[in-house]
Amino acid sequence: MNGTRIAALTLALASVVALAGCTTSSQAADDKPTEDYYADFVPPTLEPEAGSDEVVDTSKFVKPEGEPLVIGYADASLSNSWRVMTKAETEYAISQIPDAELVYTNANDSTPKQIADMDDLITQQVDAIILSATDVKALCPSIAKAEAAGIPVVIQEREVDCDDYTTFVSLNAPELGAYQMEYVAQRLGGKGKIAIVSGIPGTGHTVAVETAYKKVLENYPDIEVVDTQYAEYDATKGRQMTAAILTAHPDLDAVLGISGNLGIGVFQGVQDAGLVDQMKAWVGDDANGWMLIHKNNNLPSMTVPYPVSIGAVAVDTAAKILRGEEVMKTTEVARWAAPEDFSANISDYANDDRPDEWWYNDMPCEFDPFCKS
Repeated sequence: MNGTRIAALTLALASVVALAGCTTSSQAADDKPTEDYYADFVPPTLEPEAGSDEVVDTSKFVKPEGEPLVIGYADASLSNSWRVMTKAETEYAISQIPDAELVYTNANDSTPKQIADMDDLITQQVDAIILSATDVKALCPSIAKAEAAGIPVVIQEREVDCDDYTTFVSLNAPELGAYQMEYVAQRLGGKGKIAIVSGIPGTGHTVAVETAYKKVLENYPDIEVVDTQYAEYDATKGRQMTAAILTAHPDLDAVLGISGNLGIGVFQGVQDAGLVDQMKAWVGDDANGWMLIHKNNNLPSMTVPYPVSIGAVAVDTAAKILRGEEVMKTTEVARWAAPEDFSANISDYANDDRPDEWWYNDMPCEFDPFCKS
């Protein structure tokens, strides 16, 4: 990897409809009063991620020097743009390692398919497996099987309910959820009605964010979650779910989409209902479509980065394991900035020259599937 990229990844290891011009139905963004939505925000108090201080002995996985590396990537799917760009980051990182090969499988969000993919990668005797699990429990036997075969398993982003993997490369979804819900709760003054448009039941990100939301709300008993619907991280489904929610509950103070892609659909649904100005808070991440909505409508939003660079970090971590280098049981990927700073400076990250599907990143344009060179 080039020096700049290595430095960025080292820091990380250490620590769909175009809406660019969207405004509220009643008021253009330029006409809105300027307000610092983050000056009084008090960040949540969070414990370090489990395993972040636990060193893993990688000596049993060492490959002889000079031998090519074959790394399997058992992906959950390419059903949303975050997964597409994370795959691109993975491919970029592989290209920077001499004599390295990526064996890619796509489960299409099917747990039986991913179990079969894991079996196939084990049969091929790949040197390491990067796994983005479709289910928090169902892939645990496959993880154990791979480790028993001498293949280290790097869990990418979606946590699992077992610990016999080698390392978990994490984006700390519980932190994302805690920041988002804490911001909403403070914007509501600790009282009000909200709804949640969530991802895919049983998947690591969905479970982690929902659990974090619930934990924060234990401190705010006067905030009522009137409905939670699942839109599979799809903006169109998110819009439909939001419309249905607002039909049943037109007096809501906020509708939370647990990802940027869902946030796009949530905003569209709220805008369709003519209720944008009624919403007291919003949440999202660094999906460009959401960032543009946040920026162009001057929304009070806690937009928490969820870096696609995890793809590259997972590859670098797998390579370190195969070289016998020290890794931690949990490796947390650094965000581009603290959530409140990222949100307050969203115009520095939103890109008018990229489509909604683009996510903020620093990989070369030739590898970025949404970059216009």
